Amino acid sequence: MKKMICVVLALTLALCGLAGCKRQEVQEPESALPSASAAPAAKTQEKYRIGLVQYAEYAPLDAAREAFMSRLDEWGYGEQKLEIDYQNAGGSGDKAKEICENFVKNKTDLIVAVSAPAAKAAAEAAQGGKARLVFLGGSESLWGDMSAATGVAENQNARSVVDLALQVDPELETFGLLADPACALGTEEAQAFREYCGEKNLTVVEAQAANAGEAAQRMKELCPQVDAVFTPVDSTIAQAAADAAKEAQAAKKPWYACTEDLVQAGALAGVSTDYTEAGRKAADMAVQLAAGRELAQVPVFRYESGLASVNQAAMSALGAKLPEETLAAANYY
Repeated sequence: MKKMICVVLALTLALCGLAGCKRQEVQEPESALPSASAAPAAKTQEKYRIGLVQYAEYAPLDAAREAFMSRLDEWGYGEQKLEIDYQNAGGSGDKAKEICENFVKNKTDLIVAVSAPAAKAAAEAAQGGKARLVFLGGSESLWGDMSAATGVAENQNARSVVDLALQVDPELETFGLLADPACALGTEEAQAFREYCGEKNLTVVEAQAANAGEAAQRMKELCPQVDAVFTPVDSTIAQAAADAAKEAQAAKKPWYACTEDLVQAGALAGVSTDYTEAGRKAADMAVQLAAGRELAQVPVFRYESGLASVNQAAMSALGAKLPEETLAAANYY
């Protein structure tokens, strides 16, 4: 009886952590982390098999995957209980789909997909099958009609970025979109950005960088045409972010982003997913499913707000005045 009570309490704590609150309210102190002895027992004596697919090597996605693995260890779900097959698609949608199809073919217990394009590939591969999925990234539209899926839903951070830019400059009229059209990581955000700018009567001017070597030049060409610049999650632009940031600052144009790495490199500010926290949440879900819970008992986790970040040097160089509530909650670089 005591053992059963411990299991129920451990699962209840995990569910409370997935209840859907603001980032500042979901962080857990180290003393509250589950110990190995508190982790629920696996549903069988056999190892629970997880197929972990990541769309590309990119710092934010790497942080999510590493946090996922670390959180499993905190639960006491290491190699003795889990068999994890980690595969990286190298930025190829076709490769991601092939990886997920193999997971399904091999009857993997659970597929965990890191990033929106990986989630899309997993959803397509699992349609009509029995594979269960945990998506880490992307909107719920990717899995909303799938009874065999749950996950950590990303915010519409592009909308929050536009709102922030309008608070900084209420007279903003034109917004540049700097991105690599071949990078699928930010496809949803880029479209959300276009649509929301339309709602706000903002003109969008797009500049496409087919590779990292073009990013700074495209920024230089774009700045004279716009009042501000936006970049979604984009691993291509990230490779040349420091040079692109120099061009934006030289033109006295604020650059906004949907990932912290661009802000760290010199973009003025951003609103992004907390990828480390998202990875931990996805691990909590995986542990509950490995312990025997049904998917219906593991609801989708939704953030109410994104993670704000600010580059102090860019703010000083531009003389930008950001909202006090943003400054109070932001990470600084």
